Amino acid sequence: MIKTYSFPSVYESTLRDFTTSNDPILGFSKLKFDGADYLVGLKALNEGISPHKSINPAPEDIDYKIITQAALVVANNALQSESKNGRIPKMVLTTGFPYATYQFNKEEAEEYFKEEKVVAYYKVNDEGEQNSEQRIVSVQEINIIPELSGCDNAIRHGENPVNGNFLVVSLGYGTCEGALSTPEGLSVRTLFSTHGISYPVNLFAQELSKHTYLSMRTEHQIDHLFTKGFLFVNRKRRDFYKEKQLALEMYYNNVISPAIRRYISDQDFESCEQLILVGGGANHKDLVELFRKEFGEIMTVTVFDSPEKCAATGYAIYSKLNHTVATREGVFSTDEKEKTAYLGIDIGNANTSVSICMEESKPAQNGSN
Repeated sequence: MIKTYSFPSVYESTLRDFTTSNDPILGFSKLKFDGADYLVGLKALNEGISPHKSINPAPEDIDYKIITQAALVVANNALQSESKNGRIPKMVLTTGFPYATYQFNKEEAEEYFKEEKVVAYYKVNDEGEQNSEQRIVSVQEINIIPELSGCDNAIRHGENPVNGNFLVVSLGYGTCEGALSTPEGLSVRTLFSTHGISYPVNLFAQELSKHTYLSMRTEHQIDHLFTKGFLFVNRKRRDFYKEKQLALEMYYNNVISPAIRRYISDQDFESCEQLILVGGGANHKDLVELFRKEFGEIMTVTVFDSPEKCAATGYAIYSKLNHTVATREGVFSTDEKEKTAYLGIDIGNANTSVSICMEESKPAQNGSN
């Protein structure tokens, strides 16, 4: 069984002390990094003024480090709560990047996660007192794979596995990617990478700014407004469904459809009967309908269950399927002697998801004569 925890991928530096509740997912009120305090996740969205995160940051960027440290605390807390003896199991972690940036960031990300980290943060107790805590986080094994490969893993090896050939399109906030998936893996020839949901979000903001004051909201705050489709202005609710629908139509017609037409051939369509949508953008029903309008007559268009968690789930599955240890004889085999937690962290531009798959250690069986 895989459990997934998600929080908004935003942060903001702060000088304030908080006596209110901690972030419900992260479990702390502030994260301390390089001598400064930061609000992260829902706490940043609700309490911050300018919560933000750059699109597709590199492992060397502060955006990447703050969000990953918060994600590691989530994983650590979850494992500690499930551990009966309080001992954190061995952590095998898989994460990734879009194909467009995968090769540039792979080695640096591996080095970053291999380092043992001391994560400092502040928690508020029931009496409203803010106390600092530290958590040592150590990852025993790290895998870095393309994000779309993680999604493919979740589709083929998840709760409802899909066999044969199919098209997979990941509608992420920063990047939209897709390819033909075969039992042997993704077809590199068909792989495309283009603008993500940030494209229609920016179109949406431009349209709204013509007649509505957006109060200098950040792009991530506009994204939440875009998802809801309404805003309160002067204590009155304003619906923006038409503006959202127009932005999605322009995005599909100008970006997604041309990319598919360029990289996916008629022979590719002939070889598969299903198009599977993953990523947070697949939660926008109007966007899904545009896919069905174009491809519904030649194949079934489906949305992965909880599409925003697909990559993280696939990463956790990859951690489990590819976890091996060296025996004394030098032969690689699965480790059955130690309790292991298989993790997947998807550091998305809109939300970060942490998937955890626990496996109990198997007791040794002694034969008797």
